Amino acid sequence: MENNLFLYEKRLKSHHDSNSLINKYIKSTPFSPKEFDEMLQKTPDNRKKAIYVHTPYCDKICSFCNLNRKQIDGSLDIYAQYIADEFEKYGKTKYFQESEFEVIFFGGGTPTVYKPQQLELILKSIQKNVRLSEGYEFTFETTLHNLTDEKLKVMKEYGVNRLSVGIQTFSDEGRKFYNRTYGKEEVIERLKRLKENFQGDLCVDIIYNFPDQKVEDVLEDARIVKELGLSSASFYSLMVHEGSKLSKDIENEKVKMKTDVERDYLLYQHFVDEMLLDNSYHILELTKIAKNNGDNYKYIRVRNTGGDTFPIGVGAGGSVQGIGRFNMSKEMSFCSRQTEYHERFARLSGYMQFPVIEKAVVQEMLFQEEYGYFHEKMKDYEEKGLVVIDENSYNLTKLGIFWGNNISSEIIIYIMERIFNK
Repeated sequence: MENNLFLYEKRLKSHHDSNSLINKYIKSTPFSPKEFDEMLQKTPDNRKKAIYVHTPYCDKICSFCNLNRKQIDGSLDIYAQYIADEFEKYGKTKYFQESEFEVIFFGGGTPTVYKPQQLELILKSIQKNVRLSEGYEFTFETTLHNLTDEKLKVMKEYGVNRLSVGIQTFSDEGRKFYNRTYGKEEVIERLKRLKENFQGDLCVDIIYNFPDQKVEDVLEDARIVKELGLSSASFYSLMVHEGSKLSKDIENEKVKMKTDVERDYLLYQHFVDEMLLDNSYHILELTKIAKNNGDNYKYIRVRNTGGDTFPIGVGAGGSVQGIGRFNMSKEMSFCSRQTEYHERFARLSGYMQFPVIEKAVVQEMLFQEEYGYFHEKMKDYEEKGLVVIDENSYNLTKLGIFWGNNISSEIIIYIMERIFNK
């Protein structure tokens, strides 16, 4: 075990943990939805562009989830029509007509809960109103139990070329804990059939550190991912969200969680080492390991390097031309104008999700004084074994990747405090 494993009392497990810190130092200003609509009638700038579509519905709720979703209790005809109408509405704007989008990402919730005809309604509207760039990425998050052959046929017909499947684990014990459908063998067979019928990137989410999980469980998860030749695996440590079934079970002492850093790192280390063992996979970003020449995850690259993410649907959030937007309901959205500081440091926070941080890119983001503080802190991380610095880049070590969100948060605070004397 590395000597510096216990550098921080608590491990930050999400990019949102570090990104939200920017708002403590830099205040955005109000920007009305009317001003947002007027902005869309102007010629857009040349930053990269993505669209995020939110479906706040699931047919089965995971034990750990408290996201913006609810269980379906009726038809989604009205919501599907609403999404299609949103693309029709925005398709008439200069922003859409003069833009090429590199990414469309359907998240949730579970966006494959739509019926085939509902999917076709939405996708036909996208085909009519969105111009995709060459080499685009078009993702649907999904589960195995509601992705039928008929739905997959519709999705392929309209250009979907990436699927992100919420597996969480192949372990039967873990799948029962997460409230997932099917056991290990059925999951493997369904993924095999899906891979045969889908020529795009097939990716999975893995969540580790469920109660009593063994090292053998994460090793098996990694081996199955590689044996199936999946394009990538996101790999997250289980987070206990307030309001989830899991948080209530812990509070009522029905579940006992082991949250110590040593256990967290032990499971992380074995999964990563196994995935990288034969050099067929590589670390793409802090929480994703991708097959060589496989998944590029353009969505996160656009979103985390200063590109636009245009939000569609209730619960969707993003940033368009420096304007933050969150759709609270069909009728109400909240917008804010980000300051120049906010845009730059949001980009820095996003860029630090990657294991190799190029000096030239950071120097382009930061003023000279700010970069001086950045380099100063990186030298400190090098002494602690978190970073290796060479002529052109800062390279996170395996331990540095484990603590990556802490590093991102700490370095932003370090620079901000010196700039604003806070």
